[in-house]
Amino acid sequence: MAEVRPFRGLRYASNTDTRLGDLVCPPYDVISPTERQTLAGRSPYNAVHLELPEGDSDERYAGAARHLAKWRAEGVLAVDDRPSYYVVRHRFTHLNVQWERWELTALVRLEEFERRVVLPHEETTSGPKADRLRLMEACHANLSPVMCAYQDPERLIRSGMERVMGTTPDTVAENGDGSQMAQWVVDASDLDGAVQSVLADAPLFIADGHHRYETAIRYRDLARQKAVTWQEQDAFNYAMVTLIDFDDPGLLVLPYHRTLGHMDPPTLTAVRNKLLEVFQIQFFETQPTTPRALEEAVVRDGKGTSLGLLGPDGEGPYLLTLKGAASEGGLRESEGWVLHQEVLELVLGGALADYITYAHNPDDAWESVVESREQMAFFLKSFPMDLFQAVVSAGQRLPPKSTFFHPKLPTGMVFNLLEGEV
Repeated sequence: MAEVRPFRGLRYASNTDTRLGDLVCPPYDVISPTERQTLAGRSPYNAVHLELPEGDSDERYAGAARHLAKWRAEGVLAVDDRPSYYVVRHRFTHLNVQWERWELTALVRLEEFERRVVLPHEETTSGPKADRLRLMEACHANLSPVMCAYQDPERLIRSGMERVMGTTPDTVAENGDGSQMAQWVVDASDLDGAVQSVLADAPLFIADGHHRYETAIRYRDLARQKAVTWQEQDAFNYAMVTLIDFDDPGLLVLPYHRTLGHMDPPTLTAVRNKLLEVFQIQFFETQPTTPRALEEAVVRDGKGTSLGLLGPDGEGPYLLTLKGAASEGGLRESEGWVLHQEVLELVLGGALADYITYAHNPDDAWESVVESREQMAFFLKSFPMDLFQAVVSAGQRLPPKSTFFHPKLPTGMVFNLLEGEV
């Protein structure tokens, strides 16, 4: 189903004096102003100058393009000689546990979602897509990859990656948080057999990067309109995608929590009443007194579709359990879906975005309520991958921020130029 192929990536040259760990950056949507300043200070060649150019005017996009052109001219960035797959062994720590995730970056032919080749799981918004499109039009490149998951029950791709990892990596990026990304630039012939065998008949599930994928489709459509003629092998018909096996032991999915604020008393009462209608509400067997303890208590004590609630001024916390049986394999097994569709959307309607915020860090959600900046915090479980595959395969969309694949893919391990043919 999916057309996956190697490409000639644009990478930081091996003779660059700066460590690769000081050149890569997180994706644009998780970089705070403070973190951007820190990243920019690490090196004038840090990828944040491309991924999240400084300023509020449209000039920032032209600035990113100038950086990209200058770095290429200076030899800081160089295009690989031959089409390659880019294999990464990503080691990281979460809650004092060591994890290792294997990633394969390649090009994937862009397909409309209706064709069911690349499967989305959440809706997008116009603002981020407009921003990413302006950046793509200025730089003519995929600066950061879309993350997709795939099924490989016979572990053919993983076996090929394992052979590759028996050799010395081409580059290694070490970050201050202790994570390490070792990258191998792999000749197409070494992995192409396994890649084509597994992915020719399998869909790809977007895990992270919906806005980037939809923006790439828009960029492609505009490029086709501008071209006198175009060919199927033109680079703009493809997007850079990092592929991860659903069965990879390092595919870590964390919960995304929700907070509600700025509700007047009648609205707050209406939300409370709807929660009482949909959920059974009770105290925990042992009341958690910290954010992490609340996360753990929801998993430990929650039966079926259940979540934690911290009420105004730190009231509770409570365990909320869905009344009635959840449909097996259906969206009512998803705490986030039930909360949005059966409570928040019904009470707050189209104004929901004015009241809700999302936090993958439980400390942020907890503190915002205890300090009275928000009125309620909902602590969700991680979205199960078997349910994720089932509902996405059925063509259903999840509420925003239903999944948090940790860690995010960095920008700067490899770039993809949208010039000429692949």
